[in-house]
Amino acid sequence: MHAKAGVNEKNMKLAVVFHSKGAFDLTRASYYGEKYDNAENANAVIIKALLEKNVRIILCGQTAAYYGIKNEDLLPGVEMALSAMTAHALLQQEGYTLNGF
Repeated sequence: MHAKAGVNEKNMKLAVVFHSKGAFDLTRASYYGEKYDNAENANAVIIKALLEKNVRIILCGQTAAYYGIKNEDLLPGVEMALSAMTAHALLQQEGYTLNGF
């Protein structure tokens, strides 16, 4: 939307913080398939595309702990924060603003 409005992609810095059941969308096929009857994680394609555009994808560590998701279960490039609240606080210190929840 911003790019189509004329904002240069080099001037955009985005991060997405996931929590709750959205966490499964960030997992490798082995973990995802275990939870969803051997299904492939169709979300892996869009997550990879976002990462290639330098969008930071961050998982809430408290959500990960609840669902038993470990770092090695995550798709390549996905970050794990201590918590979503911590991720938001650290992102704010880096100049990000919250644009939804």
